[in-house]
Amino acid sequence: MQRETGTHMPGEVDRHEYDFKLTTVRYLDARPEELTDVGLDPEQLDKWCSNVFMFGEVVDRGAADGLGMTMRLHVKGFLPHSFFIVVRIIDVIQHEYMRVAVSGDLEGIGDVTLIPDGAGCQWHLDWRMSITRGWMRPIGRIFHRPMLWNHKWAMNQAARLVVDEVHRRRAAAEGRVVEPRATFPHNLMIVRHWQRRRASASRWRG
Repeated sequence: MQRETGTHMPGEVDRHEYDFKLTTVRYLDARPEELTDVGLDPEQLDKWCSNVFMFGEVVDRGAADGLGMTMRLHVKGFLPHSFFIVVRIIDVIQHEYMRVAVSGDLEGIGDVTLIPDGAGCQWHLDWRMSITRGWMRPIGRIFHRPMLWNHKWAMNQAARLVVDEVHRRRAAAEGRVVEPRATFPHNLMIVRHWQRRRASASRWRG
């Protein structure tokens, strides 16, 4: 179970440093160490959360606690655009806190904090991001509210599905994970593969 305890968009757009500042808080029916195990297994992201994380590849495995781990991700929300990003874990307090640096189509910092709460935990996400892809920057400024809603949709999906994945692992469930489908046009494999080839040749570098 995941319960929304707050989604705050202070100022909604920080024009001085980042395009977007977003804070999301959820109660998740999962223990911090269980969420750590799932989060440090990025190559499975596109299995249990493929409607948000359409592809994951580890570039550098980093330390045992995740520090230094670097991964390439192809991500999207409900809206038809997607982003190619490189995520690197730059600070860790195991099972409590993680800071990531993001580059690629988005650039910025993300903080993930886990606070034990009964049988589960409070999941705090703080994102400060700017869009770097040229043609999307003016769109992001004009349509910032739909972009914020798009982010919230993606976080809601991720929160629900990470709990499902934790419960599946608890039960040591066998068989194929039911993969949620990305929204149009990325539900079409040919679109995902075409975009991935373009990104590999240009903006998607670790």
